[in-house]
Amino acid sequence: MSLPPWKIHTSRYIVEDRWLTLRADRCETADGVFLDPYYVVETNDWVHIVAFDEHDRVVLVRQYRHGVQEICLEIPAGIVESDDSSVELAARRELLEETGYTAETFIDLGTLQPNSARQTNRFHTFLALGARKTHEPRPDPCERIIAEAVPVADLVARIQEGHFVQAIHISSIFLALLHRGLCTMQTSSNSAD
Repeated sequence: MSLPPWKIHTSRYIVEDRWLTLRADRCETADGVFLDPYYVVETNDWVHIVAFDEHDRVVLVRQYRHGVQEICLEIPAGIVESDDSSVELAARRELLEETGYTAETFIDLGTLQPNSARQTNRFHTFLALGARKTHEPRPDPCERIIAEAVPVADLVARIQEGHFVQAIHISSIFLALLHRGLCTMQTSSNSAD
């Protein structure tokens, strides 16, 4: 059985600016159910950087996030700008801007979707190895960022204790830890009797 996509009968834009576009679609499912409006957020792709320094610590950032009105612990991340010639260069730029760190080795760990039900963008996860502070950070004018490097065990503990709650960043951390062999996936086989 195949799953057919919805039909889009009309689209209208509610918000269009440099940060995001909000679109309202009039959709029809394969079963003839209409969804009107169905809101979709259009925005640029993002990059996530899981950077390990020369002491095998992970570089993290703290910054105010207005959506939740809290100071949040995260990995360096940002928007792929229109003048970025590649997503890797966007990742390198964001790491330098937010933390002042550079790394020679960047490994592309793949691309995921933050919310495929409502958003059109993707995020690209990079593992940066041998990161070291080479410059002063250059955050955007609206950002105040504090960078810190922590051992993997401390990062995992912060996630487990609820001090690191950015869900899509946790998925990037998971991909990086898998790639480095710092966590493994085990499958269990449940046999039916």
